[in-house]
Amino acid sequence: MSSFDFRRAKKEDAEALSHLIKNAMVTYCSESGIPEDHLESMTESIDTIEDRISRNYCLCCFDGDEPVGTITLSLVYNPLKFSFSDKTQKYLEDTELAGYISRFAVRRDLRSTGLGVELMNAALELASRKGCDRVLLHTAVTNHGMIEFYKNRGFEVIDSESGRGYMRGLLGIRIG
Repeated sequence: MSSFDFRRAKKEDAEALSHLIKNAMVTYCSESGIPEDHLESMTESIDTIEDRISRNYCLCCFDGDEPVGTITLSLVYNPLKFSFSDKTQKYLEDTELAGYISRFAVRRDLRSTGLGVELMNAALELASRKGCDRVLLHTAVTNHGMIEFYKNRGFEVIDSESGRGYMRGLLGIRIG
């Protein structure tokens, strides 16, 4: 991994990040058994990606000018917005600041090399430095590989819901 350049994304990286994320989400959808049109990441504009880059912590790994891995950490000052049941509400009731992970993608030929672990560790470390109590993320509960990946990092499945047309799990880890 040391030959890669790790840094925050810049607005000019948005188009290349769009391609990386969309390619990764095709595989994610296939492995999860969900239609591609159920994911907003498949249709988001370059402007939307630029906005996410400017307002959040979009951590990336580059091979030259090409992004080969990315993860976005957002700081959420109202984590109860993720609450859709009493179970989730109870889990989040003592959380003042949460990190939320999204747009996690690694180029296909670099999966299972440790790059995803490095990106996840960087996001968790950043969340801790920013004072987050917990880090949250959503993933399809039918994607057993991703669920296992997250559990191996210390996440637990908190709850699930189907508001987006598929069973989506909310996972969390206490870091503070």
